[in-house]
Amino acid sequence: MIGRGAVPDNHELFQTGRISQRGEPSWEMAYCFPRQGEWTDEDFPAFESSTFPVELVDGCLEFLPMPTYRHQRLVRFLFLQLDRAAQSSRRGEASFAPFPIRLWDSRCCEPDVLFLGAERVARREDAPQAAEIVIEVLSQGQTNRERDLVTKRNDYARAQIPEYWIVDPEQLSVKVLVLALDQYLVHGEFMSETIATLVFLPEFSVNVTDLFASAQTDVQG
Repeated sequence: MIGRGAVPDNHELFQTGRISQRGEPSWEMAYCFPRQGEWTDEDFPAFESSTFPVELVDGCLEFLPMPTYRHQRLVRFLFLQLDRAAQSSRRGEASFAPFPIRLWDSRCCEPDVLFLGAERVARREDAPQAAEIVIEVLSQGQTNRERDLVTKRNDYARAQIPEYWIVDPEQLSVKVLVLALDQYLVHGEFMSETIATLVFLPEFSVNVTDLFASAQTDVQG
């Protein structure tokens, strides 16, 4: 059985199985679990508390790639930095996936890292309407990269999210986009040995060299 960040037991079926179309059952959900007759005592409680890396797009479930260890290390680094800035500024709260936000009717997404301003936090919604800052760490594969570089860039702009960060592990870069009316403009593209900074929350900054080094550091035993 799988949950977020794990590998499906029947991974070969998940990779090559039938892709659901509008009006059909969500086949991908079935691929994430053991076949009938193969469930164990450990599978069942995990199934009851499971979550999927999935987003809602125009009434359809869109299944996202399982995050890699490197991806999660980058997310952790960014969240910890943003959380410190959030606590220092007292202007809101930082969070990370799985934590859905609503962009509009029938469109929900789960940014890797996000910042909610104090007013949104005060509403205590399980799925807040948009956010002040969203950060996505690109996953491998052209389809996954296009989702964050193109589709989500347009979606987040439509939802009027003031700032969007795109972290690219392949290019070792951080692109900071700032909303101008209904589209994003590039505030800066930061490479190694530079400091990436937020516009909406000046207290937050990231040493790009340290960011990508955090994904490579070995655990000392």
